[in-house]
Amino acid sequence: MNIHRHKWGLAVAAGCLASCGVLQEPGPGDERGGASMELTVDITGGSDVSGFLFEIERCGGGGERIEARRDLEDLRIPGMIPTLEDNPLDRGSAHLFSDFFTVADPGCYDIRVQPLQANGEPSTQCYEGRATSVQVREKQTTEVLILSQCDADHTGTLDVIAALNQPPVIVSMEYSPSKFIFECEEVEICVTARDVNADPMSFEFDQVGGQEPFMGPELVSVEQDGELARACMKAAPLWNGTYEFRVRVYDMLHQGGELVRMEDYIGRPSHAEMVFPVHTNWDIELECYDEASGEFHLLPGVREIQRAPGCNPIWPAQFFCSPYKWDDVERTCPGGVFQPQEVYPACDEVLPAGD
Repeated sequence: MNIHRHKWGLAVAAGCLASCGVLQEPGPGDERGGASMELTVDITGGSDVSGFLFEIERCGGGGERIEARRDLEDLRIPGMIPTLEDNPLDRGSAHLFSDFFTVADPGCYDIRVQPLQANGEPSTQCYEGRATSVQVREKQTTEVLILSQCDADHTGTLDVIAALNQPPVIVSMEYSPSKFIFECEEVEICVTARDVNADPMSFEFDQVGGQEPFMGPELVSVEQDGELARACMKAAPLWNGTYEFRVRVYDMLHQGGELVRMEDYIGRPSHAEMVFPVHTNWDIELECYDEASGEFHLLPGVREIQRAPGCNPIWPAQFFCSPYKWDDVERTCPGGVFQPQEVYPACDEVLPAGD
């Protein structure tokens, strides 16, 4: 027997229809003109297809139509069949298929194949295929391969990058003018931190112990260069005593167009922390009294005090004339008049000449 093969590769959108009269598939005892036709259809696996509906009709729509349904075969093609390998399917490929073989009169035919679900409904994942103007010749078998294209659940890519993050570390702290200051005196404390990842750093200062200060802690400056960042805060105590402050340094990252704390993003702590004191003295104890001028002067070695604007400490007369603060008011403030010479040394006795 001579075999004439046509290769067709069409993917036609679902919903394309063919219409004309129906001719039932010939039975085993039927005899037709000495030509026959074999249709081989290929689909991809993993779909909702369980078989195919085959429709064959004369070109131009006239005459009768052959209609048949076939389940998927248990094999794959090309399946090491030499005449099918690389013709057109690659010899290494494997495609599910249905096969319909029938006898037909010589002539021109149009063919439609519709992939079907198990319930007989058209597939929702694979499209119909068509071949037109297929010639059936006398005494020959004409093979036609029609490919039905299927949709797929396309994949994406997942790229997982695991990176290390180290928290900041505080490397130095500076007081200006000193850790020991006076009432109402401003103190500036600068903290330097290092982040080995060079992440942006955020500083947070708050008070954790002592009396309420006159002002602060107030962040006044932050600067960063690579791995190192430095932030300064100011505070001014109102009373003598010890004040405790805390600094926390957070590494930051970008989220939603703004900087957020790394530890909030990761869900694990990532910050440096330090609690530090400021000791406050009563500065009026460090003075002498000039009786001639009625003025007070700092003792030798005592620095000039830069008081916070608007902050007024307890002045000598307020303290030494108050029975609530001082036990010997009768001596230091007889009749309600402050006598500084009873408390303070004379300046001409303690200050170098000329001061």
